[in-house]
Amino acid sequence: MNGQSILIVDDEPEIVGLLSRVLIRQGFEVSTAQTLKEGWEKLNLSCPELLFMDINLPDGNGLEELINIKFKFPSIKIVMISAVDADEHRKKAKQGGAFEFLSKPFQLSQVSDLVATLRKPKA
Repeated sequence: MNGQSILIVDDEPEIVGLLSRVLIRQGFEVSTAQTLKEGWEKLNLSCPELLFMDINLPDGNGLEELINIKFKFPSIKIVMISAVDADEHRKKAKQGGAFEFLSKPFQLSQVSDLVATLRKPKA
């Protein structure tokens, strides 16, 4: 991951706050959105290198929007997050181009490890 920007799209303030704090401490520039519409607005203004996106959002399903985001921004790494850890969701996320799937509640170490793997230079 060359850049330092991350967008979090989730309507749960606790999740957004937790992720933001962890990622900011690791040196990332973090922006947030609570809806798909707001997420798209932020993506179109400045596409981040990494997107954390919830599946169940007030104005739609992040999993269904995944393919559209990957089509428009093919280089973005997307981590789907959800309170529902279903094999069906994981499969659809992978097929749609998600880099990873985290089920809530996730451990902060999972986020740190995930971001660390993205920062490693490719051999």
